[in-house]
Amino acid sequence: MLEVLSTRELAPVDRLDYWNELIASTYTGMVVDAPRDRFDARLTVWQMGTLRMVRPYSRAAVISRHAERHTPPTDQTLVAHLLTRGAARLEQRGHTVDLTEGDMVLCAAEEFYRFDTSTTHEMMVVEFDRRTLAERMPNIDDFVARRISGQLPSTRLAHRYMSSLWQEAPETLPDAHWQMHAGILGDIIASCIEGSGEVMEAPSHFLLTRAEAIILERIGDPDLTPSALATSLGVPLRTLQAAAASTGTTPSALIMRRRLHRAAKRLVSEPGASVTTIAMECGFADSAHFARRFQQHFGTTPSHYRRMN
Repeated sequence: MLEVLSTRELAPVDRLDYWNELIASTYTGMVVDAPRDRFDARLTVWQMGTLRMVRPYSRAAVISRHAERHTPPTDQTLVAHLLTRGAARLEQRGHTVDLTEGDMVLCAAEEFYRFDTSTTHEMMVVEFDRRTLAERMPNIDDFVARRISGQLPSTRLAHRYMSSLWQEAPETLPDAHWQMHAGILGDIIASCIEGSGEVMEAPSHFLLTRAEAIILERIGDPDLTPSALATSLGVPLRTLQAAAASTGTTPSALIMRRRLHRAAKRLVSEPGASVTTIAMECGFADSAHFARRFQQHFGTTPSHYRRMN
């Protein structure tokens, strides 16, 4: 079952109050704070067997949960958030985590946490009974409120699998089939968490975080090459290459992936913009090169991707 909820049809002055009533009924204890005259949001909810996935989108806002709770929680739910657009800062359990597009983070649902998003953002969110992950990873609590890099192969796989599921959400399948996919998704996310342990505190992790921020700032610059990126970071190219290799990628792939994901977001959010214009503004020299790389990455053409989303 797929349900889409939006503030778009409301007067701007009424949107934030409406959204807070709606979001509190979906997530107990959640409150959204944002400029009242500029707020806009959308929430897509999909019940996939026994697993619920949601896709929230909103302009800049601060999202808090359980800010008034003073007693220990009795429930045990973990929520995986995969950031697909924008940037966000999470606070939970004394940790502060900065996230960029593609990153994932695990939150304890019944404890206080806060997302501070200074830009328009979108996430894919899925809830798990803590026992489901703890059976595989007894130390699962060590990974709560820890950034899981979007550059890890397992995180990229999770992103692609979740995106593919969303594209098929309107289709009718037996509940048993969706439940099977829910189980696969749980295994994939568990592998992301397990695989992040080795690189979570590595120096290369912090260098790549800085690299990703520069790429996003210069996404439309066709002269942003691995060498130029290393220069902006103030490190030798070999240092940047080694940092990228530690997460199974290359500097060129980092840049290309960000360009493609930014273009994919714009294809959906700006239906009036031509594919060529989006390609050029995302740093591609020509639309033919963009189309080839887009199909290699997403498995479909830019025009078809726009129609499907």
